[in-house]
Amino acid sequence: MFKNNEDEGYGPETNGVEDTLIGSSIKIEGDLVSNGSINVEGEVVGSLKTEKRLRVGEKAKVVADVKAQEAFISGTIQGNITVGGRLELSSTARVTGDIQSATLSIAAGAIFNGKSTMQEISSIKVEKKQEEVDEE
Repeated sequence: MFKNNEDEGYGPETNGVEDTLIGSSIKIEGDLVSNGSINVEGEVVGSLKTEKRLRVGEKAKVVADVKAQEAFISGTIQGNITVGGRLELSSTARVTGDIQSATLSIAAGAIFNGKSTMQEISSIKVEKKQEEVDEE
């Protein structure tokens, strides 16, 4: 009757990388960099990079250049988007900026103002700070 959350794909990731959730009441200004997935429900102003998946919720607002391996956009993005794999814009998505991705899906009702470049992109790598490189 009760299942272990980890059996369903919930709980800690096996590689030790945590997901980041930016709640609807949160506003971040600056550079957001993550090795794990990022879920934005609030607001991000600056730049946003992840080696994994980016999800932008329906009421979220991102004013930033975005780099991710995969992205699923339901909210508003003002900035350029670079995605190594699949980029999906839902019917509520509002994107102003250029898109570069390997695959692109735009649902009816989405608004996209910019240019799109479709090409195979190698995986997105997050740049390490010099201190982290020195420690290795």
